[in-house]
Amino acid sequence: MTNCEIVVDKDWKEHPSILELADSIAEITADPIDVQWGNTRDEATTLRSFPSRRFVLHVPGFPARDRATSYLGLPLSLEQSLLERAKNLLTDPVAYDWRSFCKESEQGVSPRNILLKLVADSLRKGNRPALAEIMSPLFLGGISPVDADVLLRLKSGRLR
Repeated sequence: MTNCEIVVDKDWKEHPSILELADSIAEITADPIDVQWGNTRDEATTLRSFPSRRFVLHVPGFPARDRATSYLGLPLSLEQSLLERAKNLLTDPVAYDWRSFCKESEQGVSPRNILLKLVADSLRKGNRPALAEIMSPLFLGGISPVDADVLLRLKSGRLR
């Protein structure tokens, strides 16, 4: 896969699109190549046709970053401090404040992606967290990720 980084940039439109540069990418000496990213099939095809080049994909916001990460099959990278805070807000009875965290995150990282990353990291360590057991209703059952704290408390029997 092409080596690329995705950057949230309010001025993302100031960069040329990868489609505009497609015919001249071989001659471009900049490394990496900065391009605006709209997450289209044509853009992805063009990106994949230059596997030895590095790109910085500029997107307008966190939801666009999440879509691009998923569409391109890139690893989901979230800051460890963010993950620790989310985990504490979900599981620590003294710090329950997941809903406020989700509201703060509306213009940032998707709570759904945070939950997925928390579960995946725990499963990779050989654990079976309670959070894993509620993922099906959250991802397939139509329950909002904002309600993850409620589902965890119902599962554990710790209602306050």
